[in-house]
Amino acid sequence: MKMNLAGLWQLSPLTDLSIPQDDLTLPGALSQVLPESLSEQAIRDQEWHLMHDFELTDAELANPAVDLVIGGVDYYAEVRINGRAVIDCDGSETSYRKEIRAHLQQGPNRVEILFLEYDEDDLLMEMDSAPTCSLVQEKPRGEDRMGVWQIPYLQFIPHVRLEHVAMEQIWHHGGGCEFKVDLYYQTFRAGLVSASVKFDGMTYFLPIDVRANQASALFQIEAPKYADPEHPNKEDLYNLAVELDGQRQEFDVALSEQLCVTHVAL
Repeated sequence: MKMNLAGLWQLSPLTDLSIPQDDLTLPGALSQVLPESLSEQAIRDQEWHLMHDFELTDAELANPAVDLVIGGVDYYAEVRINGRAVIDCDGSETSYRKEIRAHLQQGPNRVEILFLEYDEDDLLMEMDSAPTCSLVQEKPRGEDRMGVWQIPYLQFIPHVRLEHVAMEQIWHHGGGCEFKVDLYYQTFRAGLVSASVKFDGMTYFLPIDVRANQASALFQIEAPKYADPEHPNKEDLYNLAVELDGQRQEFDVALSEQLCVTHVAL
């Protein structure tokens, strides 16, 4: 289960305090509620504060882990939960995830996004950078305007967190290939849990062993479609969808003859 942090976010200036506050709806650019006299460059040259309040129930907080997921932030920003800094968005990732269960409380909570001047010394050192993926086609940056282009959300994890998905393509000398998908997970609470992995129109359901941390699915591809990694055609891409304990991840996958066997992760 997840909770979208939608609704109104209060936008306030941190540099020029003469600019009036206003309420912003995500996803969107800051400029949609700022005076027209401010150019996009002028907006980027200043610091801003976004704030949103939400409420949590005892049942939601009964989950052993709660992740905050935020994406679509292409400029440096600090994310805070109830006044505590938890995530640095530095433009290096398309999406950021952090376990924040210890910072939440029953009843009212507050999430803040501060667009600040970049300072490497202020980065949260415990944040891990995600591995790059050769097979997964990254979604291009769609906006140069400062803003938040995906709705942040809370992911409640009842039993198992999907940590990351690894992919391997294994080419056969006689033609065709195998596509292997490895799910890496972390167990917080024992229970009957299964994962679904859908690729090229076929779905596997994998029982999850809570004593382990990995499960695998292997797909046979008789006539694989090849894609140009530099200029991929959407018709040549495969869709991979993984669901585990209420969490869902989707990927556009490009198979390549030049990459004989490649381990990748996202």
